[in-house]
Amino acid sequence: MKRAFLSLSERLYRRWKPFIVKKKNQKVCKELQQLYPLKNMEEMHDHFQVKKLAVVFMIIGIGIVSAVCLYLSSRMEGRLAEGMCLFRNEWDAGDYSVTLIAETEKWSRKIPFLVETRKLSEQETDILQKKLYTQLPEWIKGENADLDHVASNLHFPAFIDGYPFRLTWESSNKDRIDRNGKVNREGIDTEEKVELTVTIVYGQEKNSFIYEVSVLPEMPSEEERFFRRLEDLLFTIDQEGRELEQILLPDFFEGKAITWKEDKKNNTFLILILTVLGCVAAAKGMEKDLEKDCKKRNKQLLLDYPGFVSKLRLYMSAGLSAKNAFYRIMKDYESVQKQRKRYLYKEMKISCSQLGNGVMEEQVYREFGKRCGEMRYRRLSFLLAVHLKQGNGQLLALLSEEAEDALEDRKNMARKSGEEAGIKLLLPMMLMLVVVMFLVLMPAYLNFGSGV
Repeated sequence: MKRAFLSLSERLYRRWKPFIVKKKNQKVCKELQQLYPLKNMEEMHDHFQVKKLAVVFMIIGIGIVSAVCLYLSSRMEGRLAEGMCLFRNEWDAGDYSVTLIAETEKWSRKIPFLVETRKLSEQETDILQKKLYTQLPEWIKGENADLDHVASNLHFPAFIDGYPFRLTWESSNKDRIDRNGKVNREGIDTEEKVELTVTIVYGQEKNSFIYEVSVLPEMPSEEERFFRRLEDLLFTIDQEGRELEQILLPDFFEGKAITWKEDKKNNTFLILILTVLGCVAAAKGMEKDLEKDCKKRNKQLLLDYPGFVSKLRLYMSAGLSAKNAFYRIMKDYESVQKQRKRYLYKEMKISCSQLGNGVMEEQVYREFGKRCGEMRYRRLSFLLAVHLKQGNGQLLALLSEEAEDALEDRKNMARKSGEEAGIKLLLPMMLMLVVVMFLVLMPAYLNFGSGV
C-alpha cells in the first residue's frame, strides 16, 4: 500500500512539478543539504516532496473511505421501515429513541419518539421479572435551560441497563406534565409551579425525591397545536400496541397527508474537514521532523568538537601536517561509525575525498567549516586556512586555546542539559508527590471520627 502511494505521488509530482514547484523552500533545501551532503540536492528535494505528497494522499484516501463508510452506515441504520413502520425491540435489547420527521404539504417538524420494548406476556414476566433492571434518573430537564424555565418536554428515563432499579414518575398536576415528561402549556397565563415525584423501587424498598418545576406560559400557533395532537396520537398508538412487534405510523391526520422520515446523524462533513486538517498537519510535521534532525546534527557536532580539536592538535604536535592529521582522525572515526552515526565523520570523509582528488587545502578547510555550519567549526577552518603556509608553531598555540574553550563550552552544555532534564522531571515528581499524599491522607480521612 505504501509503495502504491509513493509510486502514484511520484508520477503526479513529475507531471505537476513545472506548475506547482516554481520556487523551492530554501529552509528545507538547507536542512537536506546538512543531513545528506553527499547526495544530489535536486533529487533529495524532489524525494522529500514526493514523500510528503504520498502522506497527504494516504490521509485523503483514509478520510474519503471513512466518510463513505460512515455515510453508508448512517443510511443503513434507519429504524423506519417502508416509510411508516417502526419495529419494537425485544425486552433484552432495550428501548430505543428515534427522531421522526413529519411532513405535510405545508408543514414539517422533527418529533422525538421513544419506542419501548415489546410488552412481555404474563408467563414471560414471571420468568424474567427477577432479571429486569431499572435505571436512576440523570437528567430530566431535556432541552430546557433548567427546571425553573420549562418550555419543552422533559425527559423521564424509565430504565438503566445494569442496575437493579425501577423508576416511576408522578406529577402533582398531570394535565401539565404527564408521566412520560410531556409538557402541556395550553391555558397558562402566568408561570405555574408543578411538583415532580420520582420513586426508586428495589424489591420492597422505595425512595422518593421531589423536584419543583416552573412551567412557562405560551401562545401556541396552529402548526404547534397540530404537531402536539400528532404527538398525542403517536403516544396513543404506542400504548395500544404494546404487545405488537411493529408500530404503524399514520399516513393521514386531520385532513393532511403525512410522510415520515428519520432524522439520522451524518458526520461525513466532519470527517472531510478532519482529513484536510490531517493533510496539513502531516506536511508540517514532516518539515518539523526535518528541522529536528538538523538540530540533533548541530548538537552532535558541538559535542564532538572538543575531541576533534584535541586530536587535531595532538597529531600536529607530533609532526603531522593538517592534511595528514585529517586523514588520521578520519581513520579513528571509522571504527566508531560502525557502531553509531556521527555527522562529523561524514564531513571529514568529504574533506578527505576532496584532498585526495587534488582540491586546494585552503578551499577544502573553508568548505569544511561552511558545511558544518557551527561558528566554532567556521573559526577552526579559518585558522587552518590562514596558517597553512605559516607553519605549525603559532597554529598549535591557537589550537590549544581553542581546545580549552571548546572543553569549557562542553561543560556548559552538559550543565544546561542537566538543568533541562530537571525541569522535565518536575511534573512527574509532582504527580508522584500527589499520589503519595493521597495514599497517606486517605486512610486518615476514612478513619476520621471513628475513634472510640
